[in-house]
Amino acid sequence: MGNRDRILELSLKLLNEEGAQAAGTTRIAQVLGISPGNLYYHFRNREAIVRGLFAGLEAEFRAMMVDDVVPPILPERFAAFYLRSFDVAWNYRFFFGGLHHLLRQDEELAASYRQLQAWAIDELEGIVRQLVKDGSMEKPRSKNGLRSLGLNTWIIWMNWIRFVQISGRDQVTRDDMIEGVGQIFDLLVPYLDPAFEKAARRVLTRELRSNPT
Repeated sequence: MGNRDRILELSLKLLNEEGAQAAGTTRIAQVLGISPGNLYYHFRNREAIVRGLFAGLEAEFRAMMVDDVVPPILPERFAAFYLRSFDVAWNYRFFFGGLHHLLRQDEELAASYRQLQAWAIDELEGIVRQLVKDGSMEKPRSKNGLRSLGLNTWIIWMNWIRFVQISGRDQVTRDDMIEGVGQIFDLLVPYLDPAFEKAARRVLTRELRSNPT
């Protein structure tokens, strides 16, 4: 592994442990055991490191949308997709916890984030449209109901970690992330075919049992 990748790997670990505003370039260089000059050769500042980490997050999320959501969408794949999406959020939890601060500090990062957000909401709307097409879901009565479901799914996913943090819990856990998947399920339950929902819930239940608190 080259220095650039080692810097990103260590930075992700430190930021996840200490928060989006905690680990600066001096500390990263110190823990990695390299000189600040070597660090700046690859990344001129902390914002550049965060952009590099966001590129990894974005690549994982886009790949997940392409690989996991293949029509017709079976209940097992449906549940697994949302579980995997929260795994991605867990792996980059510093970003979700410090989203507002990070985007305010770096307009380039903010622009990249907005592009991903616009694409993701379209794709999440596409999932519920496909479920309706598959006969696994009823179409909401409101004119923009499918769009709203895609948008609200994104809002839950993007803000769940911050919700957990401001709820007074000392540390975000994997169980918290599975609870977030349950919130998305509850959003969609009124529209899902009961048999489809039951099959998808079984996947979530198995995950809860395999990760006891």
